[in-house]
Amino acid sequence: MAQKVWSGLFHRQHLITHSKLHQVQSSCVKQEFNSSKQALTANNRRLGLILLSIAIVFFIGIVMKRSLLG
Repeated sequence: MAQKVWSGLFHRQHLITHSKLHQVQSSCVKQEFNSSKQALTANNRRLGLILLSIAIVFFIGIVMKRSLLG
């Protein structure tokens, strides 16, 4: 009888530990997803600024060419 009680407690503790481990893993995956999403957003913002600056430089170049060469 005592052996059944101990094995039942061990099984319950094992399930609780497994459940907590699963929750920690789940939160780590969510945190990693959020940080990768933030990194992707930052990269897209940088790329947009680079492309915008290239377009502005070309536009200024065309305006300067027209004003200097007539």
